[in-house]
Amino acid sequence: MKSRAVRVTTAIVVTLAIAGGIQWWLQHERHTYLTGVTAGFVAKFAAPPAADSTATLRELDELLGLQATRTPAEVTAAQADRKTEIQRFYVALGFPAGTNPDLPLLRALAENVEDDTRPYVRAAKEKFRRLRPYEIESSMEPCIGNVRGDLSYPSGHANYGYVMAYLLSDMVPERERQLIARADEFAHQRMVCGVHFASDIEAGREGAIWLVTMLNDSAEYREDANAAMAELRAVLKLPTRVLPPR
Repeated sequence: MKSRAVRVTTAIVVTLAIAGGIQWWLQHERHTYLTGVTAGFVAKFAAPPAADSTATLRELDELLGLQATRTPAEVTAAQADRKTEIQRFYVALGFPAGTNPDLPLLRALAENVEDDTRPYVRAAKEKFRRLRPYEIESSMEPCIGNVRGDLSYPSGHANYGYVMAYLLSDMVPERERQLIARADEFAHQRMVCGVHFASDIEAGREGAIWLVTMLNDSAEYREDANAAMAELRAVLKLPTRVLPPR
């Protein structure tokens, strides 16, 4: 029978190996293109308005106004836009509604970018720890669930939408206006559903500009983006294009 010391040592070694494996997995999954160093991203944000400030009360009035006038169709659209999927931007790219073109390189790029950028937004949320609107104002009635306990500033949903719109605009500048309009709509849905303040949305947009700049500094990102762009433009039957040099 193994001695207690041997068993303890073995358990420690196994625990460290598992922890090391988990740490490798997290780094591998989250940092395909970015460094994962979030300090510069977090530092760019001013603190959001305090919960009892005049600015927050104004924002709450805006949300309550949207809540009072939102139609069933608007609620359905906002609920559909809950998904952070690149397919939500296909119509803005010019694809007919309801179609699902085969774009595996673009989907893989979007998933890698989402994994890379998520820790940055989370770090900012943890710094500011702003409560969701319905946690401040009891008369707010969110039209989506499973968001309780999450933090509000900046909006990760808005950040995702604008990051995707900006990187797609680099690939298909012919559709830039439609893509930015779609990102505006995608972000605004979070206000329709009562789960984000307007200032959360704006912070998400500002953060997206920073993140896309950092992505474009990555040789790995640019290689994958150029491949995805070639795939996308071929399906759209547009002339070939490459990202401009940095």
